[in-house]
Amino acid sequence: MGFMDQLKEQFSFSELTGLYQSYKSGELDVDKILNDTFMQKYTDFENVEALMTKLGIQDKDQLMDFMKDRSNRYHADQVVKDHSQFDSLIEMIKKALGK
Repeated sequence: MGFMDQLKEQFSFSELTGLYQSYKSGELDVDKILNDTFMQKYTDFENVEALMTKLGIQDKDQLMDFMKDRSNRYHADQVVKDHSQFDSLIEMIKKALGK
């Protein structure tokens, strides 16, 4: 599936905007939603810090800002696809949120 197909089928800019707004307002805690139990159950990573390292992010608080850039989203989606049962980071976050 190409990047544009993935955008059409599984990625909503409004979802990213909503997640970003929740994050900025303090309603979205990356540690709580991508906790060790979730990461070990659904990914090859032991914890969210291992995912962040793979993405080249120094601090998990940078995740949502990182995702605002299209090439970063593509990279993150590829990492998630390679190391989990999800096709995108947004899909993984939605699962963690129970949506």
